[in-house]
Amino acid sequence: MWPDNRVFDLFGVELPIVQAPMAGAVLSEMVVAVSEAGGLGSLPCALLNFEQARGELEVIRQRTSRPINVNFFCHQQPPGDPARGREDHFLRNHR
Repeated sequence: MWPDNRVFDLFGVELPIVQAPMAGAVLSEMVVAVSEAGGLGSLPCALLNFEQARGELEVIRQRTSRPINVNFFCHQQPPGDPARGREDHFLRNHR
């Protein structure tokens, strides 16, 4: 037993596991698997448009009634810097 069980009550989970919401790598299948296993499955929505997010959430809710996390980026993207991109590319390829 864990000495502090607040996370279980807060998230409504059986295991103290929060699946990382990895944008571009995780969709509904992973979220459902983690939630069904007793952890907190996390759907990364930062790279999904409205229709894609809605579709993934519909699939999740059809396959599990357990708690899930829905994750969004809430910061503004910094402006692109083409010079910095060229510098980073040069450094990665000339080490």
